[in-house]
Amino acid sequence: MGAINAHNVELADTLLTELDQEPTGSAIVSLAVPAEFDPARLDGLATAYRAGRLRVGFHLYNQLDDVAKLLAALRG
Repeated sequence: MGAINAHNVELADTLLTELDQEPTGSAIVSLAVPAEFDPARLDGLATAYRAGRLRVGFHLYNQLDDVAKLLAALRG
């Protein structure tokens, strides 16, 4: 279980670092996104988007390429 948690946290912290945010040590990330953000860019990504915030929870089946896809969607 420890290795799985470490994997999940590493992915979340990588996402935050790439977005110039402080890593939190949690596998769950909540991000504020600009009002003009088009949530359609998230198609195909398992996320939750509500009220201007994006929630992502990393799991065992996620890999670094999932982080890259999410970054591409956020950066438009």
